[in-house]
Amino acid sequence: MRAHSLLPIIPAVFALLATACSNTPVAAETETETETETGEPVELSCLDTDTPGDDIVINFDSAIDELALGECVPERLLITGGGVTDLSGLAHLREVGVLEIRFTPQLESLAGLDQLERIGTLIITGNAKLTSLPSFAVLDRVSTIRITGNDILDDLGSFPALTTLRNLEISSNPLLTDFSGFEALTSTTGFVELWDATLVPDLSGFEALASVGGDLRIETMPALTSLAGLGVSSVGGNLRIVSNVKLDECLIDDFVAEVDVGGATIISGNKSGFCG
Repeated sequence: MRAHSLLPIIPAVFALLATACSNTPVAAETETETETETGEPVELSCLDTDTPGDDIVINFDSAIDELALGECVPERLLITGGGVTDLSGLAHLREVGVLEIRFTPQLESLAGLDQLERIGTLIITGNAKLTSLPSFAVLDRVSTIRITGNDILDDLGSFPALTTLRNLEISSNPLLTDFSGFEALTSTTGFVELWDATLVPDLSGFEALASVGGDLRIETMPALTSLAGLGVSSVGGNLRIVSNVKLDECLIDDFVAEVDVGGATIISGNKSGFCG
């Protein structure tokens, strides 16, 4: 009799257990998105999820059609050689792991790349006929930019959506007369190197650049007479201002006095004179 009296209770117990289980939080499914600093979701791309394969080399215009690349390329894309004259076939490309345009003696324009939105590393070096860079209007995510050794480059284009970088190097472009194009850049987590710029008289273009996380190098700029245009107030690494023969050391002293430098301050080979 006592056993039979428990029978009506058993279904009620199972009902309570079911209710408790239904209120237990369920583990979240694997996310395919991440969040920005403001908490807004951002869909991950192949640069976040794919393991890069072998380098992809374009050394003839015809290779662009033959490769039939997608919008996102996680690999190193190397564009090089005398057979490259037109990059318009890459107009669909939006993201690339490393984009290196190196030693293309017949390439006069980067038209076709101005729609890029994200690049891991951008290298533009040794392109003898390249006179200007385009406006990268929607490029807002880049780790490192190196623009070096382009014989007749006199226009850096513009990067209006780019507010932060890891590293930036601009050097050995002998016809460059200014650094305009980086007006939106406010900080770097790594170095900024501006050197071997023979015709640049000041640092206009970097007015918004307040913080350099690594080293700041300003070196071998024989026409440099002013640091005007450089908004830097913090350098996490070394500050190196060397071999700028027309840059008065009094002006350098005034600049250094306003900058918080985390490493060494190296001042040498500039224009010496009496500071009144």
